[in-house]
Amino acid sequence: MLEKRIITKSSQETFDFGKYLGEAIDFPLIIFLQGEMGAGKTLFSKGFVAGMGLDDEVTSPTYTIVNEYGNPPRIFHFDLYRLQDPDELYEMGFEDYLSQGCTLLLEWPDLVLEDQFEPKLEISLVSHLETPEQREIILKTDNQKVAQILNSL
Repeated sequence: MLEKRIITKSSQETFDFGKYLGEAIDFPLIIFLQGEMGAGKTLFSKGFVAGMGLDDEVTSPTYTIVNEYGNPPRIFHFDLYRLQDPDELYEMGFEDYLSQGCTLLLEWPDLVLEDQFEPKLEISLVSHLETPEQREIILKTDNQKVAQILNSL
């Protein structure tokens, strides 16, 4: 498994790194976004969506569970925090989202961590470093195509 660590020193740098990664990814991808409340998952997502060339307003899907970006949709952004078990996710048609050939950003992905998705990228955002704005972004993947992109960053 490839693991890469990035330190950002501000919210803007976290957004910019998400944007840079969004520009580099040109294929459908399952992205697991992990981190505490306020760690920057949605901020990273805003940058990623912008990097994919979309100007949609990105908001946290906490209450809607899923937001879609692009027309036709190119990214589905999930917040699974409020769901209690995987059945809820699959009952809402998660497999339909998987079959559309889009990138999926999954915040709080614990319900689906055991599922095998390809290609997949796990991103953890860690705060509480030297300053409140600083983040450590930990990227992990087993996928060769994704690993090549991460190695070029």
